[in-house]
Amino acid sequence: MPRSALSVTLTGLAWLASAPLHADPTPVAVFDMSFINFSQEVDYGATNEAEHARIAMLNQHLRERLDESGRFRVVDPAPVSAELAMHGDAFTCNHCEAALARKLGAGLSITGAVQKMSVLVQTVILRERDSDTGEIVALYQTDIRGNTDIAWKRGLDFLIDNRLLTDHP
Repeated sequence: MPRSALSVTLTGLAWLASAPLHADPTPVAVFDMSFINFSQEVDYGATNEAEHARIAMLNQHLRERLDESGRFRVVDPAPVSAELAMHGDAFTCNHCEAALARKLGAGLSITGAVQKMSVLVQTVILRERDSDTGEIVALYQTDIRGNTDIAWKRGLDFLIDNRLLTDHP
């Protein structure tokens, strides 16, 4: 084999070896995250408008990141929103999100929450569930410091980059 043909062949093989091994993207129903406030500030008249705006921002960011990953194809949960409303929210509905994801044709459901412990300490949680069995595939969480858009987004990005999008069993 001529040297130039060998070089092209090796380059092609190297490119194939570096390509992702994921098959078609997994359809996933991404339900809105919840905001759970365990802090005492509400007892003293504080409101949660900023946190609710941050949850909306995280919901959008999570869907965009998963869709852009190539690993997942985000399925719109809107067709089952009325049914979900009967259960409250997806994070606390006792695995109703698995059946709803199955109705949407998604193999997985993902939901999560931000739990506010105090003005400084929050926990970001993501839960991945198999829609056929209802079993939790993975549960990820990280604590963050700071009650800002940047801190919340960094916490979510950490879970996406270092847990959800890594190869796990």
